[in-house]
Amino acid sequence: MNGNLLRSKFYVCPQCGNIVRTMGETTVGCCGTTLSPLKAEEMDNEHQVVIENVEDEHFVTVNHAMTKDHYISFMAFFTSDRVQFVKLYPEGNAETRLNFRGGGYLYIYCNKHGLKKFKV
Repeated sequence: MNGNLLRSKFYVCPQCGNIVRTMGETTVGCCGTTLSPLKAEEMDNEHQVVIENVEDEHFVTVNHAMTKDHYISFMAFFTSDRVQFVKLYPEGNAETRLNFRGGGYLYIYCNKHGLKKFKV
């Protein structure tokens, strides 16, 4: 993967839920607080991803609650030259369509359990 994409970092504000992605080291603040970059962990049993081929895309579903208190906030797919980012909302569905061109990493962010990653 491209070195710049490997240096990407995600930040999520605990007060307002604002999401910031950077391409390297920086200081990020929101709502008067300096944010720390999220550390991605490997996918676990509580955040199982199902990927189905649909036409020329992939339908990605996370078997996860989507309540106002516990939900998947976003999914992002990184390849060597692209980032696809999809914002999700409470009481919606934890699903989206993505185009997987070549190998890459799928990231999901759970507001209770943090950032998870899955090699595609």
